[in-house]
Amino acid sequence: MSGNSKLPRTKGSAYPDSLRRSKRSYTLQKFARDRNGNIAILFVFMSTVLFLFVGGAVDYTRWNSVRADMIESMDAASLAVAQLQDADGTLTPADLEEYGEKFFKENFDYETVLKTGWDIKFDLSDDAVVATCIVGKLDTFLLGVAGIYELNIDKCVEITPQGSGRIELAMVLDVTGSMGWNDSGGTRKMDSLETAVTALLDVLFEEETESNKVKIGVVPFNQHVSAGGATSWLDSWGDLDAEAPYHGARFFHVDENGVIDASTKVNHYALFDSDPRNDWEGCLESRPYPLDELDTVPGDPTTVAFLSAAMQTPSVADESDSNVRDAFANAPDIDPDLSMAILASSESSRFVPVFLPDDPDCNSSRECYSLNDVGTSSLYDADGTLDGIAWDSEWFTDPDDDPVLTFVQESAYPNPFNVGDRRITDYTIGTGFEKYVPVVHQFREVINNNATNPGFEDWLDRMRVTDEDQEYIVRSGYPGWWDPGTETYLYKFQYSENNSDQPNPQDCPEPILPLTNVRSKIDGPSNVGIMDRLTPNGGTNIPNGIIWGWRTISPDAPFTESIGPGETGPNGSEFEDWQKAVLIMTDGNNDFSDRSTHWGSSPSSYGFEVEERMGDGINEADQNGVPNMEDEADEKILRICRRMKEESILVYTIVFDVSAGSAIEDVFKSCASQPEAPYFFNAPDGSELEEAFGDIADDLVKLHISK
Repeated sequence: MSGNSKLPRTKGSAYPDSLRRSKRSYTLQKFARDRNGNIAILFVFMSTVLFLFVGGAVDYTRWNSVRADMIESMDAASLAVAQLQDADGTLTPADLEEYGEKFFKENFDYETVLKTGWDIKFDLSDDAVVATCIVGKLDTFLLGVAGIYELNIDKCVEITPQGSGRIELAMVLDVTGSMGWNDSGGTRKMDSLETAVTALLDVLFEEETESNKVKIGVVPFNQHVSAGGATSWLDSWGDLDAEAPYHGARFFHVDENGVIDASTKVNHYALFDSDPRNDWEGCLESRPYPLDELDTVPGDPTTVAFLSAAMQTPSVADESDSNVRDAFANAPDIDPDLSMAILASSESSRFVPVFLPDDPDCNSSRECYSLNDVGTSSLYDADGTLDGIAWDSEWFTDPDDDPVLTFVQESAYPNPFNVGDRRITDYTIGTGFEKYVPVVHQFREVINNNATNPGFEDWLDRMRVTDEDQEYIVRSGYPGWWDPGTETYLYKFQYSENNSDQPNPQDCPEPILPLTNVRSKIDGPSNVGIMDRLTPNGGTNIPNGIIWGWRTISPDAPFTESIGPGETGPNGSEFEDWQKAVLIMTDGNNDFSDRSTHWGSSPSSYGFEVEERMGDGINEADQNGVPNMEDEADEKILRICRRMKEESILVYTIVFDVSAGSAIEDVFKSCASQPEAPYFFNAPDGSELEEAFGDIADDLVKLHISK
């Protein structure tokens, strides 16, 4: 045969048996004679790795199955122990532990698989937590070849009651004037609110007067919030040195020589020091936008990057609610007189006390005097305004029915001016008038371009003063002469008559109750509990209430009663053990009132409409169909609520005695953690308000696995 000829095949075999045996023998001999050893070493190594990999996978899968069933059974047993403990207060810890162990063994399918000596323990030493731990081991099947003969299967879980467990709750409660009305059920709404709060406290505190598991704060709001009146308020959180952008902006400084120096800020603290009758009641102005929507520490700077990120519109993926996205997308620009760098500074972060400017003492029921009618007795216009401007005093004493008026006419000017405020014109306090006359003269010189005073000119522009007949606006910003010896303003606040007008807002509500674990501080008698002291008054500014609710449960200043990261609470609890929540209740829409003054509106925490404190261009208090302060307040609610929810704060909202389908109902649905119960309620009357508060309490006390 030639070298290319094929070997003959036999049936059932490709090659003769003798040839196959010869080829196999040759291959084995060749492998045996191989001196390099690489293949043999690699074969042994890879075999070991593959064996350990497969063996480890088998043992780990088995361990994971046992552990998963064990954790599920521990959770069930812990919940059962917690529920039994709540249902029967006569059981001892030993009784409960015995019950829990039996419950666990009944549900655990791998009890016989664990090595002898495993143990389960229930720790009931903290009445807010059922802590359950297992210590045990599991034999391995295949990992023993690697010296791993057993796997630990230790595990602990905790069952914590939300709310009656560890809960920090801020109740943001509407105390506006309409809360003094009757609801649709015929009950005074404030009374219904007190009853509802009591129902919530009954659940959260159970039979306790003090709790290691619950801390609750109360934030009453109308157009204002009295945070500075709270017992834990520190002066350092306020803008003591008048450095904040809006501090003193409604006033101009007059130095000890009587010279107008509007470049020096008028300090509201100094104004209160200058007023012998009135102390600051704690109402605060809102910080500059967007700081009015953020929980940042007073006295600490932020960064431009932080503020920019806070103002960004969230994506659809990050925020499914289109109302919330629109609230960010439609947000106004910041005040053009400010900058992001100014807003990020420590000076902008502090809070400014409300000190209202005076309005000339006239309204539709009082006799008032027009500016140019000397000696005439009346001169209120038929439409109830003075020269088209309706005035109402804030804190100066009202004029007598027949006040002594002093008219001043300078030879350089054809028109006299009168000062209708009795506090300046009364002949018994003539020094005040004498000090005021040169101030008006300086104003006339500047407004008629006979003199320059850049700071004062800027002030006049902001106040929209265009001619000398508007001296009444100057009067509202005049604080008196500065006395450096006493560091007070003189000649405007020296009076003794009793009246209700003052620089504090007349609707300044009861001060915030910071977080407390003492129930009586909430619903106790009026000398102890805040609820019994709440008085309906004023209009509605919901976002200002909400932001102070957030600040109340935040561990950072201006309130520090809340537990923070790394801190230890009662019974050794940690920050992660506590659930933070905010409950917001209102009986109506945001409401900012127009007024026919140069201010344009009644005062709120955002000042007056002319100041555009809510953002650039937001300068209409109440114009139906036109974007205005009320619309912007709605969107502020949505932005603040989203930021709270991003920090894992539960948000509960209630509209009370509000028509279904109203604008505020939609806003509160989007504000809540979810747009339905138990996170959102529309309560038409007092009984349903009580039910809503009770349902929220029930949700807070549901048992949950905390670790």
